[in-house]
Amino acid sequence: MRFSDFSGRIRAPFRTRAALGLNPLAAPIMVFIPLGILLGPSAMGVISHGALAHLDIVISIALATLGVVIGIAAGREVRAAGRLLAAATIEAGITIAVVVGAVLILLQNWMLPLEIPFLLAALALGVCASASAAPPVDVGDERAAQIAGRVADLDDVLPIVLGGVVLAMARPSELSSLASTALTTGLGLAIGLCGWLLVERAEVVAERAVFVLGTLAMLGGAPAYMGLSPLLTGMAAGVFWVAAPGRCDAIVARELRKVQHPIVVLVLITAGASLQLTTAGIWLLAPYVIFRSAGKILGGWTASRLAPGIAPSDLGAYLIPPGVIGIAFALNLQQVAHEPARSLVFAVAIGAIASETLALVVTPTPRPA
Repeated sequence: MRFSDFSGRIRAPFRTRAALGLNPLAAPIMVFIPLGILLGPSAMGVISHGALAHLDIVISIALATLGVVIGIAAGREVRAAGRLLAAATIEAGITIAVVVGAVLILLQNWMLPLEIPFLLAALALGVCASASAAPPVDVGDERAAQIAGRVADLDDVLPIVLGGVVLAMARPSELSSLASTALTTGLGLAIGLCGWLLVERAEVVAERAVFVLGTLAMLGGAPAYMGLSPLLTGMAAGVFWVAAPGRCDAIVARELRKVQHPIVVLVLITAGASLQLTTAGIWLLAPYVIFRSAGKILGGWTASRLAPGIAPSDLGAYLIPPGVIGIAFALNLQQVAHEPARSLVFAVAIGAIASETLALVVTPTPRPA
């Protein structure tokens, strides 16, 4: 292997696009989660338990912002990449099925002391496992790398939708899970409509920025108060802005480019600071990483039938690096279920570091076309 190929293989997983619509970010998980652990209550204590409690609403707004970014990007991609969206949905669905089935069998056999139902825990881990980080590819890179990047981007959509259902299952409510998910989507569309009416009629740049920030606050605060998913409300609003007449989606996207990377860093550092070592979390860690990897390989092999131009084994390998959406959803679940979800947050966050380490070995190096 030439030195340039080796160095490219080493650098690639450290620079990824953590979610659909985000620009590439250097080392989003392997650096910032350990940094959060170091700064958190279990180590240096710079971020105390009280600070974490006050960060809850900030994290809700950050999750809604990520949802908006993904919704705007997904709304634009549907028109141009319907086939790849179908491939990404199949890949994410297979990954979820593999992780849910395997973890549910293990939980029932091990009888781990989880404080939430085994089915809910397995579904939550499946949703977290399905998101991938897209490798940054240039226009001159080979077609296989470009296809893998698009599939990895688009597989963020299904986990956000299913995550809304899982969160609805996690909280006590008179509504069914599907009704709560529909309520979450409707809330996002209603707030999106309010934001569209404000932003489209604003003529001053500063005024538009204030309206965008206010809309994001509503997209994060309202579902957080109701125990719903800010990711899903944000994505619904983003898709609405793409479909609505005018330039609202472009205006919002331009404003969010200024804060997207700090938001990702905030989510990851908070996840690290929130980690609590549990017996169940340790037991779930290895199965989560193993079955997530198996699901990505199987899902990539199946999805490649709809994405010609890439070898089935290569597509699965490209999808091993985890996306930030899985960690964001785990934090969101902890906000709703509180202490019972801490084992899942531990398994997902440390599993993300393990998956990125695995990606150093298995991810193909993009080559010039």
